[in-house]
This record gives sequence, structure tokens and C-alpha cells, in this order.
Amino acid sequence: MRATPTMVGVTEAEPELDNPASPTTVSTDTSAARLASRAIWVSISFAAVAAVVGLIAFSGNLIPLSGGYSVGTIAGVTTGIAAGGSAMIGLIIATRPQLGILGWMRKRFWGWWLLDLIGLVIIHGAIATMAILSIFRLFQEAFQGLVVDSIAATVMLCMVCAVASYFGFSSASRASSASISTLLALFMSAGVLVSMLLAENPYWWHAFFSELGTGEAGMLSFWTFNTTLTVSGIVLITLANFISQDLSGWAAHRLHQGKRRAFVQALKLGMVVMGISLIGVSWVPINVNHSIHTTFVQLLAMTFGLMLLSVPIWLPGAPAAMYVISYLMLGLAVLAVALWDPLSYYNLTALELAFAGIIFAWLVVLIRTLDAMIADAVRPPTAD
Repeated sequence: MRATPTMVGVTEAEPELDNPASPTTVSTDTSAARLASRAIWVSISFAAVAAVVGLIAFSGNLIPLSGGYSVGTIAGVTTGIAAGGSAMIGLIIATRPQLGILGWMRKRFWGWWLLDLIGLVIIHGAIATMAILSIFRLFQEAFQGLVVDSIAATVMLCMVCAVASYFGFSSASRASSASISTLLALFMSAGVLVSMLLAENPYWWHAFFSELGTGEAGMLSFWTFNTTLTVSGIVLITLANFISQDLSGWAAHRLHQGKRRAFVQALKLGMVVMGISLIGVSWVPINVNHSIHTTFVQLLAMTFGLMLLSVPIWLPGAPAAMYVISYLMLGLAVLAVALWDPLSYYNLTALELAFAGIIFAWLVVLIRTLDAMIADAVRPPTAD
């Protein structure tokens, strides 16, 4: 670990917040300008590859914007690969030990690094694919019956691949707790919504939310729903790693000042357990084994409840509003359960949606609060 130059009173032995904005810790090789330049080159490279793909895939054909074999379908696959591939390149560059602004990621057990890499690559690729498929579907609805020739289709493909690869590289190379939480919320919301829209049984919601993952609502819905939960679980574990890294320097700062110790690892453990629970829910659908599926759901809910109850223990020194909102969220969770049973106001699907909303709302508030706390801790003293 390097010493934090701006955190007052922290010794060299204490952990540092990897701050990409710190001019004393970022080499010229990974400066903001250098990363921006590389993002452009990556974008140009993937656009060139897309040009070759387009000339082959669309050769001599008039092709619709959306549908079976269409510009949107080819673009969805191609942009997914471009966004995921560029994200992988960005992460590899940004996580080089001693040079990358995310070098701490490779100073851990290699399994954590690999898991984080897989999760971030998939989520960037999946978001790009879903966005492009939706955009081309929207334009096809707006321009009914429109077909384009191979040149126009190839130009469209190059444009969307360039944008997707630029987004993937820029996002991954500057990954942070805030950006990953945003990607996770966006991906999970989009993935679940798509699985709902793909459901062949329009009355799936009469049963429970997990009906989407049983295959009873259709195989497209089954694969979309379970893949979304699996990737979300992996990314939630990645988010836990980022948050604990962010808090390590802050916790050392508190300890140096003689204040009560912050149990950062308790937050990390709780989020890892929640991530594993999400993966378990997707790997063991309720129709495969009801007991195991229910156990994973209960484990996720109990872990989240314990995290809310113990906020003052693992996050001492936080603003009082953080404690208040945590207990309010816990109260809302209890109310949500009561509205399902014994009040029978809504069904299990509504309860599961309510819990998902509560969890993500709390995570957003937590990350925003942690960013502010860390910024206060590393702010240099002002001159009188």
C-alpha cells in the first residue's frame, strides 16, 4: 500500500484510497488525457472491424432495421462484443500494478481479479446489446417498412460499435463504486424488464416473480431472467470489493485519530453473501428445488436486514441521516412483508419487486454518503 498524500495524519503503513485525480499517484502513462486518447483509438479499431463485418453480413441485401435478420440483430451482437472487449482492454490497462489507477485490483488473490473482470466485461456488453436492440426496434416502429442497403447498414453498424467501444473502455478504465452501482441498477432493471416483455405467458405475475426463471413463462424469458440475476450477483460482489477498497483509507484515518474502529469487512461480507444469494436464486429455480431456492431468497433478505440493523457498528461516524434512512428502509421492508402476509394486499410478485426497489435505493444512498465521507477525509486542510 502507498501512503495517501492528502489524508492528514495517516502514516505510510496505512492503506490508501486509490484516487485517480491525485497527481502524485497517477503516472503519465495512465493520465486522464492518455486514457481518453486510448479510448478513441479503441473506438476507431472496433469501428474498422465492424466495417468488415458489415460488408460481409449485409452484402448485396436490402435489410430492415429490426427483426429476425436485420441491422439491429447484427448490431446487437457486434456492439455487445465491442463494448465487452473494450471494457476488458480498459480494465487490463487500468489495473496494471504500480501504473494503473485501479492497480489495487491485481494486488489481491487472482480469483477476485478474474471475477471482477468477468462481471464488468459482461455487464458492459449486455447493456450495449440491450440498448442497441431497443434503439433499432424503436426506429423500425417509427419508420414502418424501411429497409436499407449494405452501405447504409454498414455505416450504422460502424457508428454504434464506435460508440459502444468508447463507452466500454472509458467506463471500465475509470470504474468506481458510484459508476458500478449505476451500471448494476441499469443492467438489472433492463434485464428484468426485457425478461417480462419476452414472457410468453402474459399472466406470469399471478404466481410470483421467480416464475420468469422457471421456463413456464417461456425459454427466452427464462434465459434472460436467470442470466441477469447471475451477472448481477457477480457485479454486486465486484461492487463490494470497490466499496471496501474505498473505505479502507477512511477507516485507517479514523483509527489514527483514535476514533472507534470501522468494520469495513462486515459490509463487504454482507454484500458478497447477497451476491452469492442472487447467483444461487438464478442457478436453482424454484421449480428445480423449492427448498434451496427459498433458502437463497431468505439468506439474501436476512443478510440485508442485518446490514441495516448494524449500520452504526460497521460504519461509525456516518451522518445521522444515514442511520435514519437505513432504519426507515428496514421499516419499509417489514411493512412490505406485512402487506403480503398477513394483510394479503398484494401477491408475492409485488413483494419481491418492493424488496428489489428497497435494496437498490439503499445502495444508492449508501454509496453517495460514502463518497462524501471519503471526500471529507481526504480533503487537505485549508489555510487560515
